[in-house]
Amino acid sequence: MFTLNRRIFLICPLCGIFRSYFVCFVLEHLSRPVEALNALKDYLREGGTITVIEGDHGSVYFHPDSEAAHKAIQCQLNATAAGGNAMIGRELYHFVPAGFNSVHVSPRMVYVDSSKPELVEGFTKKTFTAMTEGVREAAIKAGIIEQQVFEQGIRDLYQTAETDGVFCYTFFKAVE
Repeated sequence: MFTLNRRIFLICPLCGIFRSYFVCFVLEHLSRPVEALNALKDYLREGGTITVIEGDHGSVYFHPDSEAAHKAIQCQLNATAAGGNAMIGRELYHFVPAGFNSVHVSPRMVYVDSSKPELVEGFTKKTFTAMTEGVREAAIKAGIIEQQVFEQGIRDLYQTAETDGVFCYTFFKAVE
């Protein structure tokens, strides 16, 4: 994936004149994210900016708490460990390659309870829980988790979207 993108940049007639880049939820999937940032920097106009937003799947807090839900989420962490980093958000400041002048990182917490139905539906259910569900087959097949524990974890994550539930997650934004 990275090699293909670098080739695209090399043939781009606009190379070297980009004022800014917005990189969102990409670095967590790359095995060499520093190289990707350096490649982008090579094509950035002098004085240009790079904004990076990444999540941190280890920053999840919810009510009601559930051991099974934490185990299901851990499957997501294990799945990306092979070629990426699902907790890269917390590492953005230390992660930025040398040569960037001034990097500012700030946490962006998403807090969801039943008073925010759009976030309950859009974030808790259709984003985070759905993403965790996406590793079901691979996690069970790899023996990372037993099927009944995974299924209970998913049910418990959906429980956080009910009237008495709360769900919190942190994204990190880095700007140079």
